[in-house]
Amino acid sequence: MKNNVLMLTILSVLFAFNVNAGNASLFQFDQNKVNAEMNQLSKVENYVSTHNGVTLEQLKAENNDIVSGVNLTESTSTLSALTEGALGIPSFIWGCVLGWIGILITYLVTQDSEETKKALYGCLIGWVGGFLLYIIFVVLIFGGSFFWASAN
Repeated sequence: MKNNVLMLTILSVLFAFNVNAGNASLFQFDQNKVNAEMNQLSKVENYVSTHNGVTLEQLKAENNDIVSGVNLTESTSTLSALTEGALGIPSFIWGCVLGWIGILITYLVTQDSEETKKALYGCLIGWVGGFLLYIIFVVLIFGGSFFWASAN
């Protein structure tokens, strides 16, 4: 029994620390290129803040030279997806961590059926994940004899 617990602990630690980047080039960047982009962005920011009434949208509409070299895409979908849900916490997390209580909280706070569905999916994933972890735990601790003892 103690050997099984020790083996489960060792396997858990090994799986937890087995992190692999896969593609190292994704984590490399050119510092000079980043600095050049940030300097250009600082120029745009300074221009907009010093000229009262001038907005970034006006500069883009006029095709002003100051914004020509800057990539000013307004992609906030990732950020908004992270902060959607009740109290700024994603609905999936509410359902996954708190189960049906998380679904209820999401429904009462957001009154949005899509967010409630996300919480429901989170709840289902949480239950399935918990059940699978329980099965793995029982098999590793008892060696499967727990399941096969009642069959004989």
